[in-house]
Amino acid sequence: MMNTGLLLACLALSPIPALADPQPANGALTPSTALEAKVSAEFKSKPGGPSASGPIEVVRLSEQPWYTAPDHAVARQLFAPANSRCTSMSLAEIVIPAGVAVREHFHKQREEIYHIVSGKGLMTLDGRTVEVGPGDTVVVRIGERHKILAHKDADLEMLVASVPAWAESDLNFTE
Repeated sequence: MMNTGLLLACLALSPIPALADPQPANGALTPSTALEAKVSAEFKSKPGGPSASGPIEVVRLSEQPWYTAPDHAVARQLFAPANSRCTSMSLAEIVIPAGVAVREHFHKQREEIYHIVSGKGLMTLDGRTVEVGPGDTVVVRIGERHKILAHKDADLEMLVASVPAWAESDLNFTE
């Protein structure tokens, strides 16, 4: 059975052209930049966001900045408390450049789910290593030491969910 949350996350990476830039229907107005700014302010000011009849928040992948994390991963948040109304988890697109290893680390307060989108690599979890590739998913529980190495022939792209939301303060390096 397919995980609906993961399916939605994957769809966020591959926008459907018909939905990516909606056209007005029967003279209806599309959201303007001013309305989007108002909606963004509304999400930040109200814990529950707008009412069910209000606009839906959309985090645009193309607008999220890339950064290099201290563990050598190149990442951007698809959603997190810092860029959305999500309050308790995060989802990041992470690219490990070909031949690069993420430094071994663990988290005292969060679980992670690694879902491999493309490329291949070696995932090490508490000293055990397994090869991973597209379609593979690995759960990392609180306190488990983990690292991943991208094969030298291609970048390794993955989606990483974190509960609670990822925080650099809970990145504890062991090497």
